Amino acid sequence: MPTESTFFVAGLLFLAAALGYVFARLGEVDEEGDSREAARANFLRGFRYLLNEEPDRAVEAFTTSVDVSDEVVDTQIALGALFRRRGELERAIRLHQNLVDRPGIAAEQRDQATFALAEDFLSAGLFDRAEDLFLRLRESGRHGTPALERLLRIAEVTQEWDRAIELCTHIGRLDSTRLRPGQLGHYHCELAERARRAGDARAAGAAVERAFGADPGLPRAALVRADLAADAGDARGAALGYAALIAEEPALVGDVLPRLLAALKAAPGTVDLRAVLDGVAAGGPESLRRLVSAIVSVPDFTADEAWVYLERFAAGDAVLGALLEPGGESGDLQARRADLQRLRRSLGVLVKTMPRYQCGNCGYQSASLQWQCPGCRRWDSIRGTARLLPAHTP
Repeated sequence: MPTESTFFVAGLLFLAAALGYVFARLGEVDEEGDSREAARANFLRGFRYLLNEEPDRAVEAFTTSVDVSDEVVDTQIALGALFRRRGELERAIRLHQNLVDRPGIAAEQRDQATFALAEDFLSAGLFDRAEDLFLRLRESGRHGTPALERLLRIAEVTQEWDRAIELCTHIGRLDSTRLRPGQLGHYHCELAERARRAGDARAAGAAVERAFGADPGLPRAALVRADLAADAGDARGAALGYAALIAEEPALVGDVLPRLLAALKAAPGTVDLRAVLDGVAAGGPESLRRLVSAIVSVPDFTADEAWVYLERFAAGDAVLGALLEPGGESGDLQARRADLQRLRRSLGVLVKTMPRYQCGNCGYQSASLQWQCPGCRRWDSIRGTARLLPAHTP
């Protein structure tokens, strides 16, 4: 959030622009000279209030101005946007609503003010009022596509996924570069997961296929398809799906490994588990740390594979490796396994106390996998973090 000094500097910049506007017109004399002088005086008075940190009086001065020149309108919209970024939404709404209601304002200016007012309502969580204004701007040449994007954001927040699909498709036809890769597929996945929770496997399956149609490589669609196979008792199909997903998206191993292990209990031998996990570990030190984080999060995973990767991880760390040295000169495998078990329990506690996922765009951290970041609203930006465990030390 901008600081008070930022607000002060911004006010100076606005004032400089205002003075330029005033001086440019000083030489213009006509029959409306007196009213123009009064408007200029009111305009500058508003900035004096602003720089004296009297924002309410500044808003009062701006909203009582009768000047509707481009410079005045642009400045008032910019000032309202600054109030919005500071969280002072009532002041922002008052400034922008005044412009929308002001008689004599040009159509383009009114559209600009309407868009700014809708942004204020959106920031305030007044989605109905924001939606009404954005709907008015759908056909606006300058604001039409941005208005559709804001309507799409509202549909996401309110979880109106059918409407989100409609809007996303429309925006894609206008300018596909405004959409995130896989965005449309995620909306279909949302419908698939909703149908799955409701026990409607047929509708869920159909939605998954539409997700693949929108984005054939969408990891989330592959996960939902494998989950549906598990729900239907097709353990073999589920295991194959989970294994393929880990191979394609190793960063998802923390969420997918427990599902794969459950499927393999019902359909042992369906996939080569060691080969699947080797594929993850082959990604380098961070991938190995991510894999070990997943392993220690599944306490009942005690197959040989679990100990192999845990020991490999510990051996690559100077401190952990020293802790694993068997006691006495004749330490045996049983003693070493006991050391590994103690290490596993300790690492398991550490993993539980730290966020398992982080957004690669804004850094938002979460304990559970979320396909859309709640912080920056990006899709597919959250992945399992490899920083759950200590990095290897020399």
